[in-house]
Amino acid sequence: MGMAKPSGGVKKVYGPYGRNIKEIINETPNSRIDYYDEKTGKLLQQRWFDADGKAVWDRDWDHNNSNNTHIFPHDHYWIWDNPVHPERPEYKGPNGENTNLSYC
Repeated sequence: MGMAKPSGGVKKVYGPYGRNIKEIINETPNSRIDYYDEKTGKLLQQRWFDADGKAVWDRDWDHNNSNNTHIFPHDHYWIWDNPVHPERPEYKGPNGENTNLSYC
């Protein structure tokens, strides 16, 4: 699974650190949202959307890591078996990597 540059475009969204773009799960088909810290301008998260406009992939660049368990960046994929509460498990590649470089 992978995506080239989103044909539906890339939208920049700004908001507070500590929040992510979980609320945005439907968007322009084949697009991506880049979420930035409104104070520092630092990239915090990216989200890719499929041909139906549903969230399919996230890359977290930074977020609260008080227990030091996260390596940045790291990826999550979306499972839509339960559309009311879709799952967002962490990605682990075949060699233990935390990011899937097929997403750009």
